[in-house]
Formats: sequence, structure tokens, C-alpha cells
Amino acid sequence: MKPANKAVGMPAVHQIIVGASRRDAITNMALAMRDALRTSYKSEVYSFHPPDESVKDEVIPIQKMNSGNANDVLVYHSSFGIPRLTSMLQTRSEKLALVYHNITPSSYYLGNDPEFAASLQWGRHELSLLQPLVSAAFADSKFNAEDLAQYGYTDIVQLAAGVNPFRLKYEPTDSRLIGELHSHFPDGYILAVSQVIPHKRMELAIEAVHLLRTVHRLDVGLVIAGPERNARYARDLAKLRSRLPEAHVLMMGETTESQLATLYRACAAYFGTSGHEGLAIPPLEAMAAGVPVVIRGTGAVPETVGDAALVARPEANICELTEMLHAVLTNSNLRATLVMRGREHVRNFYAQDTTQVFLDKINELAT
Repeated sequence: MKPANKAVGMPAVHQIIVGASRRDAITNMALAMRDALRTSYKSEVYSFHPPDESVKDEVIPIQKMNSGNANDVLVYHSSFGIPRLTSMLQTRSEKLALVYHNITPSSYYLGNDPEFAASLQWGRHELSLLQPLVSAAFADSKFNAEDLAQYGYTDIVQLAAGVNPFRLKYEPTDSRLIGELHSHFPDGYILAVSQVIPHKRMELAIEAVHLLRTVHRLDVGLVIAGPERNARYARDLAKLRSRLPEAHVLMMGETTESQLATLYRACAAYFGTSGHEGLAIPPLEAMAAGVPVVIRGTGAVPETVGDAALVARPEANICELTEMLHAVLTNSNLRATLVMRGREHVRNFYAQDTTQVFLDKINELAT
């Protein structure tokens, strides 16, 4: 862990996240913001749940967090709710800032994970409870800002601070994985990157690749990169794969950063199937790797990818999605256009100095 500046009298600006993993977008954003904050403040990232091995030297368990004072700032990253954490936030002495990453509708989980559904419901209740205490509110997309405003928040600063689409640029290519991919998919594969959970709608990717192989006669496979976080949903996907053997799916599970970079670099196209997105980072990482993107236009997706992806209507059926994938895989001019637009889009996205906007707002609170 990089040491924080311990200057006497220097105010602290610490961040709290619910869980921590190097494969988690919120964790990566918080760590990038911490590095920027350390130029002027004592700053750490604390996690309510124990950090996993990938960030155990970067993120501190919240049990080790000391008390603060009224000159300090606490930045809370909201994505779902835990009553014990809510109570802690309500009793802290620091000024409170909130970064809203969106909360998935609980309806996706009521039938298969009622405990997580309750956490999502509490997260939205928590927004109302914390609103009177929050001195500054941030949202990482227009979609999220509009959602947050429904809970009484005003003067919401819209920015995606800490997002770096090029974060995998210098990761080495995994030559062993390349060999395995060529063995599995000699004619190429479509990539989906996400936790394997209900609202990510991975069944659509499986069904689409099945249709590409059986109807369009394209010898293409599917790689799903991301951990399985919902046992019932994982079983449902396994049953679907057994019914659609032509889907030709490789479930990668948890990946290293090098493996993920390799998967992006070697894929024929990226396919985003999520039914709800507050900010879509994997398609930006795919664009940075020079990969054409096909994605459902749900939530914040349209504003995130702009015209640099082939964006489907949120209500598009599986046949429409498959046709879009088929076009990207077979039309070289379309592929070249999407790759060119994607590279330009992520350069412009990253060039926006959102971190400085975040720091300026924090400076106002800490003075």
C-alpha cells in the first residue's frame, strides 16, 4: 500500500466502499480517486466487507477506521445498502459526500436471492436517510444523477471520476491463454465481461451465439469473463447451455488483469447484454483495445458509448441482437468504422478532467 501523506494538521478525505476487488469498477474508481486526493489530503479507501486478495494491500477493512472530525470529509460510494453501514455513516463526525453508482432494481433478485434483493431495497431507503446529511453529491452518469434527484438530492455533480478505459494497456498478453482460445475457438469468439448475475442477462449472449452458429452458420464462440455471484442463476445458465450445445460457451470465471487484457485483445467483438447499467465500463475497455462493440441501450449505456458502438433498443429481441452481431462479424467496413469511432471515443472520454472537478468540490468541503 502506498503511504498516505501524514502531515500534521492535514485534513483527511477517506472513502468507503461496500466491497473491494481489483475486478470491481467501483474499487478501481475509488483507488484512482484516492491517489489524486493524496496530493492534498490524508486519504485511504475502506471496505465494509473484507477486501479480497487482489486489493488487500490497497484497501483497508472498515473495522480499522479511526474516528474523524468536522474538518475531514468522508466519501461514500453508494451501490446497495447495509443497515449497519448506514447507521455508522449517520453517526460519523466528518462532512459526508456521496458518489452514486446506481442501485439495481430489486425485482431482478426477488425470486432467486431475496437477501440481496433486500440489500438493494435498503440501499434506496438509505439514500433518503442520508440525504439530509450529505454536503456534496456526485453521480457518474446523467442517468444516475436523474435517479438520485428523486431522493431529494440537488446540485448533483455529474462526473465519472477515476474511470480509465486504458487501465489494461500495459498488462502483458497471456500467451498460454491465447493458445487455449485458439484451441477452443479457431474462428474467433465474442466476449462478454461481467459478474454472472441476473440483471446482466447473460442468457441473451448464449442464445445469440447459438443463433449465429445454427442460423447464420458462423463458427464463432462465446467467452464470458466474470465471477458467478448467484448460484441459482449460474445453474439456470448451465441448463440453458445444455439445451443449446451449439452456443459453444467458455465460462472463464474470475480473471487476472493480464487474462482480461488478453481476452479483449483477441476477441472478434464485445457484446453487452445488461438489463440495467448506471455506467458501463467494459465496453469502454473493449473500445480501448480496438474491439467493435454491440450493446443493449439500457440505463446509462447510450450516454456512455455514444455513437462508437452498435446500440440496440432496450426492448430489442434476440433476433435483432443476433442480426447486429452478425453485421459486425461479417461487414468489414462496419467493423473498421466502429473500431475507429471506439478509439476516438475513449480518448475523448479519458481526456475529460473529471478527477479535477471532483477534487475542486472536495476542496470546497475541506476548507
